[in-house]
Amino acid sequence: MSHFKTRRQHGGHTKVIVILCVLLLLAGTITFFILQQPKSKATATVKEFYLYEQSGDFKKSWQLFHTEMKNRFSDEQYSQLRSQLITQDIGSTSFTYKVGKVKTKKNWRSGVNGVIMKKVYVMKVTQNFHNQFGNFSLVQEVFVAKEDGEYKVVWDYQ
Repeated sequence: MSHFKTRRQHGGHTKVIVILCVLLLLAGTITFFILQQPKSKATATVKEFYLYEQSGDFKKSWQLFHTEMKNRFSDEQYSQLRSQLITQDIGSTSFTYKVGKVKTKKNWRSGVNGVIMKKVYVMKVTQNFHNQFGNFSLVQEVFVAKEDGEYKVVWDYQ
């Protein structure tokens, strides 16, 4: 017989439960970030688009358009019309913008004859202008669809 008594450690089950909880929390966090990644990329594309628009580089913003949009405007036509809208029609030389929350839509079509896109990300973009008549905002829903592995901007024509 042994002279030493062995003690049972209390809390062994507690350690296992804590470890399981930590692992579940970690798995949930990773899953959340993986699911949020496309939304983040869509938002980044819209921000990049409007940064080019702010700087007047409409040819670069045009490059971020989905094929559906490129079929509507050539890069030269878009650059001319967009510049005219901001400087002549609105009478402003600059603007600020804010991108709203991202939502997901399935089986969306940009226009009556447009291609059905399986999944798009939609967000409201508010452009704030200042001209001789004061401050005003232009609000537009902007859609982003994945095309050939890249996120591209589409506008709604319905």
